[in-house]
Amino acid sequence: MILDHHEQQQRPRGYAPGFRGALLVYGEERANAALIGELEQDGYEVRRASQPRTLAERCEPGQVDLVIFGMAPARGLEMLRALRANALAPGAASVPVLWMGTSSETTTGLLRAFDAGADDVTRHPLGYAELLARVRALMRRRHSLINDAAVLTHGPLTVDTLACAADFAGVPVELRPREFALLAHLAREPMRVHERQEVLRAVWAYQRPGTTRTVDTHAGRLRRKLAAAGASGWVCAVFGIGYRLAPASEPYGDRISSPERSLTR
Repeated sequence: MILDHHEQQQRPRGYAPGFRGALLVYGEERANAALIGELEQDGYEVRRASQPRTLAERCEPGQVDLVIFGMAPARGLEMLRALRANALAPGAASVPVLWMGTSSETTTGLLRAFDAGADDVTRHPLGYAELLARVRALMRRRHSLINDAAVLTHGPLTVDTLACAADFAGVPVELRPREFALLAHLAREPMRVHERQEVLRAVWAYQRPGTTRTVDTHAGRLRRKLAAAGASGWVCAVFGIGYRLAPASEPYGDRISSPERSLTR
């Protein structure tokens, strides 16, 4: 990917540091090194996959927000069709895909990527600002669909926002209204780190910065009630930032439930 030097130095407003989402870049790693570096600098957690096997291992739903088929994807169209057919990982068919064709790729080739299941296609070379705008647009669309969902699932956790009920592996979790609202907020984007001030705005409707002790207190209660249902350590504190849910793929029975449990990035 060709990145303009001036564009690297003079970023538009809004390029603030901080976690923005988890992306998976599929393709030859050296060919995509510049793209990966730019995305990481802008606060995205970027996973890498250069072979079909690693793509299948790393595109689990809830683990990534977007898959980018970058430069030199091995068996690209074949793997894209497999992803859309749910043949790579259960539930991965809903993960949005940005396809980045080569400069020599014809319009017919780009249309094949659309037909195979890409949500957006583009062609090298392109400016980083344009690429980032496409990434943000796809993620906004995905988050909008997630927020409209009535029943949220993350591994064995199910949150029914209409019935205001939650269960873990079939075991009901008894929660007070604010605890349930906090769990639902985390479950909408389980692998994203939710900053404490953001949680105050979303769950408590705070319009101005407030004390984050309220969030910590309710997160502790939520953690203990989930642990009582068999979900020890399911609510993870990211030191100095906020909270997220534990990866659905991790074994949960042996986790230690502790208010001090934290993750580092």
